[in-house]
Amino acid sequence: VMIEIIQHGNVHEIKLMRPPVNALNFELLDALVNAITSAPANGARGLILSGGEKVFSGGLDVPYLMSLDKEGLLRCWSRFFDAARALANSPVPVAAAIAGHNPAGGCVLALCCDYRVMAHGPFRIGLNETQVGLIVPDAIQYLMRRVIGAQRAERLIVAGAMIESAHAHEIGLVDVLSDPAHVVETAKVWLDATLALPSS
Repeated sequence: VMIEIIQHGNVHEIKLMRPPVNALNFELLDALVNAITSAPANGARGLILSGGEKVFSGGLDVPYLMSLDKEGLLRCWSRFFDAARALANSPVPVAAAIAGHNPAGGCVLALCCDYRVMAHGPFRIGLNETQVGLIVPDAIQYLMRRVIGAQRAERLIVAGAMIESAHAHEIGLVDVLSDPAHVVETAKVWLDATLALPSS
């Protein structure tokens, strides 16, 4: 099982379940896309995306990617963008509940959510691609710029910086900090308040 769906009334939690660090491979991404797109029909009026206690998601599974041929690589890469797009285009609001570290691809998924709750403490978040010699694609740079502004985004992306949750909150990369045990509850509080607003 790559994903667990936990129902909190009309808010459904989509929990990444690929230990040890929820590294993103094709199967996990495929399950994620299916869970997000089918959620409204299953009665979800809001979604929470959650991960592990120490690591939300370690990002794309690099050893796994290295084992693929070109076709498999493209298939996995495009499924990653499908997952990001599904979150960004979700017809119901989506909150990320980030209990631990959240580098690279995990950070991208969180950036595609409408709201980000992160555990306070020594947990880091960011796009650290340049640290391993990778270029951050334009579409992903855009996501970061949209959330924290062009200059800050450029500084963090060029450095491949992984910043602690308190700093992430200070610059608006995450919306609120929470006790690690309560990130899901905190995300649900925001969703409940959002769902209580008059719908257009």
